[in-house]
Amino acid sequence: MEIDSKPTRWAILGIGRVTRRMVDAVRSNPKHRITRVAGRNPATLQAWQKEFGADHIDTDFKKTISSPDIDAVYVALPPSLHAEWSIRALEQGKRVLCEKPLATTPNEARAMLDASRTHRTPLVHATGFVHHPRSHAMKQILQSGELGSICRITVACSFSGITERPGDHRVHPEAGGGCLLDLGWYCVFSTLWLTGQSPGEILAIGKRIESDQEASRRPMPWMQLQAISKLDGGAVASWDCGFDAAGRKWIEIAGTNASLICDDFLRPWDPAKPRYWVHGTDGKARAELVGENCFQESNLLDFAADCSLENSLELLSLGVQTQSILESIDLAASKNSGAGNPSS
Repeated sequence: MEIDSKPTRWAILGIGRVTRRMVDAVRSNPKHRITRVAGRNPATLQAWQKEFGADHIDTDFKKTISSPDIDAVYVALPPSLHAEWSIRALEQGKRVLCEKPLATTPNEARAMLDASRTHRTPLVHATGFVHHPRSHAMKQILQSGELGSICRITVACSFSGITERPGDHRVHPEAGGGCLLDLGWYCVFSTLWLTGQSPGEILAIGKRIESDQEASRRPMPWMQLQAISKLDGGAVASWDCGFDAAGRKWIEIAGTNASLICDDFLRPWDPAKPRYWVHGTDGKARAELVGENCFQESNLLDFAADCSLENSLELLSLGVQTQSILESIDLAASKNSGAGNPSS
């Protein structure tokens, strides 16, 4: 006989655009419920509550995460606030699902990892593609040896129009904006997660978001950036991210015997057709379809609510490593692109 379990009661910090997909995931999954929502603007909060529903709304983040009627906290704030509020929630014994990137610096990311270990409470970053069956099928192809020795991994992530959105945190340096933290995260994390190989020396170039503001100590975030590195397993990784080109979420992993290609690895363009291809040296390609109509954000919620501390730390450690690599890319690109000029 099945025993009914109570749904995981969520508090959401931040009600920006990124929360919409997670809200849909909660509302479509009976294992979860939105109990509290916190934001800065009371009027916006009331409008959000009317549209999406929540038992309680508040402008007090501290009160929200300490409430006894919640089990977990989804941190959907700008990256500059991730570390502070994730750690505060962990201190309250609440499970945490934090948007990517983890933070704005490796030190902040390591502090989040330390807090998760100290309080023995899982912290999961919201990198959705890891929770889609297709991603695991692709990883199994790599591990099976079908591709041969991995030679190249190429990842491209871009979305246009972001810099034209009023109030979007991704154009503000103080909030942890820029394409490197936003989209470069996917490039680097997917490389680590799929191949198990880590980069060595990094070469990078990029262009920063243009601004009319006077030059300051803090450079403007990256508009577009390209990086290349030889991985410790011998493969060469090429990463391309930007807010200038049309939407791309492309990955190719090329080996000595075959290559694997997925043109929408972050999330299928069509949920009913989560495809990838394996190309052989004979010019023939095999199409695979795995995880039709999977709602990966729903799987992500289940993982965040149910995972063991050990399982969460495995992904979290990769996230901390990703944060460190992003800083190295930033330093390499700044050296070649002129870090001192905010609009360089």
